[in-house]
Amino acid sequence: MRARAKEPSGPTLLSAPKAAVYCGVSRNTICYWIREGKLKYYRTPGGRYLIRPMDLEEFMLEHGMFVPPEVREMARIDRRQTAETGKGADEPGVLVVDDDHLSRMVVMRALECLQMPILQASTGYQALHILTENHLVALVVLDLVMPGQHGVDTLSEIKRSNPQLPVIVVTGFPPGHSGNRGFDEVQPDVLLTKPFRRKELVDAARSLLADNQELAAHTAPVE
Repeated sequence: MRARAKEPSGPTLLSAPKAAVYCGVSRNTICYWIREGKLKYYRTPGGRYLIRPMDLEEFMLEHGMFVPPEVREMARIDRRQTAETGKGADEPGVLVVDDDHLSRMVVMRALECLQMPILQASTGYQALHILTENHLVALVVLDLVMPGQHGVDTLSEIKRSNPQLPVIVVTGFPPGHSGNRGFDEVQPDVLLTKPFRRKELVDAARSLLADNQELAAHTAPVE
């Protein structure tokens, strides 16, 4: 059985300060609208408010606010690219997080032998949103260097919310390099340095999933 790959959920979600700029109000006003249930939002494991462009556009139109062209375009892309982000998945899966499409596909293909659903995200913010929506993610494979939120920051939020969720971090920097910043505060379960062999990745994934016999039973040998 082939793993089922799921596309990421469109453009990067907007932070409360960014939404405030588009609405021409303060961040506190955005947070007030959120608390009052007037503006749809997602909350990351670390407590950060994130807003989908399509939800922000709908809110602005409903309240007679001017919608900047940039917001309209992001909302259009959001609606067009809305895809499954793990919500509704009924079995444990793996989440692959990498802003580079080719690198993400390489990792996903390598993990197909696990015969588990494979979710994907192109930013740390998307990954946190997926984890908020899907509590069946059993393993995260996270690239270290990504635009927006650095991989260490994403790792920190994941571990703060769910310390037991195993995370493999992939880095292009050699051990001891300043690019591997932040590991003094939070440690991944496995750190893989590029380039690595497919078998290294799969063996690491299988090892982290081995405590769960149900998941281990799904895996197949790697040639």
